[in-house]
Amino acid sequence: MHEYEARVLGLLAKNKSVSLEEIEESTGLGKDSIFWAVESLSKAGAVSVKKEGAKLVQVSEEGKRYKKEFPEEALIGRLKAAKKEKISSIKDQIALGWAKRNNWVKMQEGSVSLTDEGTKALGKEYQQRALLSELDSMEGMDVNDILEKNKEVATALMKRNLISIKQKTTIREVAITKLGSDLVSKIPKDLGIGALTKDLIKGSEWKTKPFRPYDINAPTEASYPARPHPVREFINVIRQKWFEMGFIEVEGPIIESAFWNFDALFSPQDHPTRDMQDTFFLSNPKQLTIEDIELMNNVREMHLAGWKESWSEELARSAVLRTHTTSVSARYMKKLAKAMESTFPTRMFSIGSVFRNESIDYKHIAELRQYDGIIVGDNLTLANLIYTLKSFYSKLGLDDVRMRPSYFPFTEPSIEFFYYDNERDTTVELCGGGIIRKEITKAMGLNKTVLAWGGGVDRLLLNQKIFGVESLPLLYKNDIAWLRARGNIKV
Repeated sequence: MHEYEARVLGLLAKNKSVSLEEIEESTGLGKDSIFWAVESLSKAGAVSVKKEGAKLVQVSEEGKRYKKEFPEEALIGRLKAAKKEKISSIKDQIALGWAKRNNWVKMQEGSVSLTDEGTKALGKEYQQRALLSELDSMEGMDVNDILEKNKEVATALMKRNLISIKQKTTIREVAITKLGSDLVSKIPKDLGIGALTKDLIKGSEWKTKPFRPYDINAPTEASYPARPHPVREFINVIRQKWFEMGFIEVEGPIIESAFWNFDALFSPQDHPTRDMQDTFFLSNPKQLTIEDIELMNNVREMHLAGWKESWSEELARSAVLRTHTTSVSARYMKKLAKAMESTFPTRMFSIGSVFRNESIDYKHIAELRQYDGIIVGDNLTLANLIYTLKSFYSKLGLDDVRMRPSYFPFTEPSIEFFYYDNERDTTVELCGGGIIRKEITKAMGLNKTVLAWGGGVDRLLLNQKIFGVESLPLLYKNDIAWLRARGNIKV
């Protein structure tokens, strides 16, 4: 038993029940020590505690200024003399809003004038100011009764941020229970040394006196140390998994040209994914420069041969917020076209933000994080891609990943990886991938087979085995209480 608990129990054994002030006076303990001891004894069933709640008020600096006169009072005071005032000349819209809400003024033909209610209000004490003044005089005192009697006015003051209310719970009485009485007889005469002090170390008492055992299960105050945001934490996990599999990391620009985001990846210029419904097109800059003229000509020929339609350089230069990190893979493929043969096989991945004009729901958001990857080499097949992705998801604890055929403009054949969410009774897509089309590698000047894939980081956080977030928008609300209550990433 802790020394503080023993002191409190010893006092209660003589008095049965005491107030917090009596405990402080008799034991010499500080309030924090008493609160801890009483809470610990209460959890053990050794004492019973009677608590009472109090509401404390704090008046803001703006509220203190309003004690003399509210803006709406000043407005109707001016209108008494001027009769009318142009709406455009009233700078304080808060005053106008509250005067109208109180039915003190009316607005006609661009002017404001007093109503009968406003004229009567000139000679009366304003309720909001009266209550504000009363509450200011009671700062630090329990104002629960006053708030209950003036609910409507108090609510108005809180909405205007003129006052703030804090709930405070205090201990009114502590009484010993039968269990507590039984424990008193078991309290040893010498509780031992609980803390090493300077005076204790200087002396020799610590050499002969026993040390009190340290209770690792003792209740403590909640601690919230700094930690990475769940998304950032998980990005670091994913990055590490790819490193473990022998991949290198590559980065690319968030503001991208439609050329690298779509055209270089064989997406036709009239493809639905380019519509304003899906893609964020920029107005400043509206277009970006495409420096590699030879590549641009190769891509033009690829589109004309493959899609049998005209190809616009102006559309290709359009500036967009990238819709996928596959644009990073496209840039890297072009870079590999001039690489030495000893460079291959090459494995790379990228992780970053992408943007889509989505309708927000539990698994869709407008800005999301995506991971992308490619393997470049000879004699690569779809089996190599499936093995790679299954290995990656297995490292995350996902062994129930499924596959199905799919379609993407830049891969052939294409597959999609997903898992079944039993809780929501739906499938959740993890990533899409396939073998990069020969038309693309030829335009890049890359005479190799390229396996490619891309998936959502945020979607993985929906999985119960990893994090189990209820919906993706929750991740980005910056709700401190929610973030503190969440567990760590499980992989």
